[in-house]
Amino acid sequence: MMDEHKLELLVGSDLHNSRPGFEWFCQLAELKRPQLIVFLGDFVNRQPLSFIKEVLASLRLLAPACFVVPGNWDPRETIFEIDAAAFDGLRNLHRYRAHLAGYSFAGLGGSTTTPVSTTPLESPELGFAAPLAPQLPADVWLLHNPLYGWRDLAGGKVNVGSHELAKLYAAQEQPPLLVLSGHIHEAAGFEQHGATTFANSGSLAARSAARVTLMERSVSVEMLGE
Repeated sequence: MMDEHKLELLVGSDLHNSRPGFEWFCQLAELKRPQLIVFLGDFVNRQPLSFIKEVLASLRLLAPACFVVPGNWDPRETIFEIDAAAFDGLRNLHRYRAHLAGYSFAGLGGSTTTPVSTTPLESPELGFAAPLAPQLPADVWLLHNPLYGWRDLAGGKVNVGSHELAKLYAAQEQPPLLVLSGHIHEAAGFEQHGATTFANSGSLAARSAARVTLMERSVSVEMLGE
C-alpha cells in the first residue's frame, strides 16, 4: 500500500475566525517547509465565508500539497468552497481518499452531535463513520472528530470522541499508521496504540499545531506552540 518514502506534514485545525492564528501557521509553514499541509477544519464559527475563502487561497501557497476537511462549526457551504479551491495541490478529503509520496490518506470532516447541538456540520453518532468506511484501508486518517478514547479528553475528564469511528478502527485488518484529529482543543498531543500514532494538533486560535514526519512505517510527532 505504500512505498518507502519520507513525508513531512504540518498539521493545523480549529482556527475559529482567528486571523492571528492563521498568520502564525503561515509563518510555521515558511519556517518548516513541509511537503504537505493538513487542515482539519473549523475555519470559522459559522461565518464568514469570506474568511474561509481567504484561508483556502493561502493554504494552497504553503506547501506543494494541501489536504483539507471541514469542521463542525463550518457552514455547509464550506464543502463547496473547498471543492472550488481544489487546484495547485489542494484537495478536499472530506469523504474522499488521496495518495501522496506512496502513502494513502482518507478523510472525514464534521463531528458527532455536540452539547450545543446546533453547529452546522454535526450529525448523530449512529452512522457517523459510514462515509469513511469505503475509503479504507488508508495509511493516514484525517479527521476533525477524534476516535473515542484517543486524544478526545474534554476538560481533562470525559472522553467525547466517536464510538463509531473507534469501531471502524477496531475492524481494520491493517490499522492506519497515523490518525490525525482536532475538535477537542485541550486534547492536543499524541500517543501510540499498537501500530497507530494518534495525534491531535490542538487549536490554531491558541497557537497550537503539529509537525509530523512519516518514514517507512515510523511516525514522529513534534507539537508546536507559543
